[in-house]
Order: sequence, then C-alpha cells, then structure tokens
Amino acid sequence: MPRNPDRTRAKILAAAVAEFAANGFAGARVDRIASRAGANKRMIYHHFGGKQAVFEAALADQLTTGSATEDLVRLWMHEALDRGGGDIVSFAERRQLAAGQIEAVRTAQEKGELRADVDPALLTVARLALTVFPLAFPQLVRVYMGNRATLNEFREAWGGFQQNLYASASRPRAKPRLRLDRGAIAKAATHRRRPR
Repeated sequence: MPRNPDRTRAKILAAAVAEFAANGFAGARVDRIASRAGANKRMIYHHFGGKQAVFEAALADQLTTGSATEDLVRLWMHEALDRGGGDIVSFAERRQLAAGQIEAVRTAQEKGELRADVDPALLTVARLALTVFPLAFPQLVRVYMGNRATLNEFREAWGGFQQNLYASASRPRAKPRLRLDRGAIAKAATHRRRPR
C-alpha cells in the first residue's frame, strides 16, 4: 500500500489532540502520540518538527471545528495552565474567529434579537463561558444538577436554557413589583432592642 502523507499527518494530529487533551503539554509524550497514530516518532518530527509544533498544530486543528468540543476545551485549559496569558497559539486566526462571532452578536442586536445596551464583545464572552463551563467542569455540573455534562438529557436542557436566556435578553426588563422602603430598613437595622 503506497504511503499517504496527508493521511499520516491527519492520524498524527488526531492522536496528538487525544494525547494533549488527556495529559496537557507537559504530560504528553511523543512516543504515545506515535503509538496512537500507528506511526513512528520520525514521522512526527518530519511532519511537525517536534512536540511544541505538534501541540500548536493540534490546537489549531481543533479551532477549525467551529464549536467547542471536550477536546478543544481541555486543550484551552492546558494552554492556560502552561502559558498563562503569554504566547497564544494561532493568535491572529483566533482573533479573526472572535471578530466574526462579535460581529454576529452586533448584527443580532441591530435586528432587535438581543439587547442593544450590552457590549457585543462581553456578550460573546458570556455566551462562550456558558457553552464551555459544562465541558470544562463536568464534576461541578454533576454536583449541582445530579447528572453528568456528557448526558444528552443535560445537553438538551442546557441548550434550551441558553436559548431562553438569550431570547429573554431581547425583551424589556419587567419593573420590580415590590418597592423596598430603604429608609425604614436602615432604621430597623440600627434600632436597638430593649431588653425584656
């Protein structure tokens, strides 16, 4: 069977995504990537040039999926732990992707689908946070919800919750029905009780 460099590269990338998502950059091993891919280490160095380059390629590959996956979220988490706010992999491409998402929110605001008084970049970050949280912290979802984030039942409920949240954001806020007499509350809080 003739060699297919594109297929070999794709296998190495898939193996690298799994290895880095599971172990982070520091814990990942090129030997395990090669084993998972059914390739030898030489092929990894040939196609990517080393561990750092294959990590960056794996992360960049996951960015093209168009949505947050468990592997992508784990790669983000490892990137944050390993690099902090420093060197960001594929920064220009990621900024371009973010700009497109912010522009989509801005367009929805102009159409009246989302509140216009919310900064579109902040709203985009908030939406991303709501999407990523259950993938990043399934244990906390289980603590609060009693089921795992990977269950379809939770994912459907979470997706519906987000849609309702975004839809309700476009409607004017209802005025509170109860008015508090702040002066009376402050007076009651400072009033000393007489001993009985």
